[in-house]
Amino acid sequence: MIRRRSMLVCCLGVASVLSPWGEPCASASASKTALAIVTQKASSIDSLTLRELKRLYTGEQVVSPDGKRIVPLNHAPKSPERVEFERIVLGMSPDEVGRFWIDRKIRGQPGPPKSVPSVELLRRVVASLLGAIVYLKLADVSRDLKVIKVDGKGPGDPGYPLEY
Repeated sequence: MIRRRSMLVCCLGVASVLSPWGEPCASASASKTALAIVTQKASSIDSLTLRELKRLYTGEQVVSPDGKRIVPLNHAPKSPERVEFERIVLGMSPDEVGRFWIDRKIRGQPGPPKSVPSVELLRRVVASLLGAIVYLKLADVSRDLKVIKVDGKGPGDPGYPLEY
């Protein structure tokens, strides 16, 4: 016999994905947003791991296959892309990230990746600066940028780790 609480939970779960007319709600059918890691077309970087991305975006030095330093760039603080990237890759909220960088500064360690205020400027800087990388919504990637695989997967592949 179904308990009353179980029945309510079940009904509420169904109600949250169906409109009053029995059709799926927009939130139930909304697709995920993928963040692509991009670099300059001429770069030797084809793939990075999530661990390498975390190291890069927490101030550690990572080099490309040809031995050149990789330079990470960030979106503006609290932008949706940055918040999601830091949540997925670093496992931190914006406040935790802020405390992390303050702690590093107190210890005399290098600071955070440079923040660039607009997507257009990010694209231009990455396209012209060898070794620079950034994360962009897949829809914001332009032809003059190269998409890098993460853990061997590209945006749109099943199991791609940078989706929200």
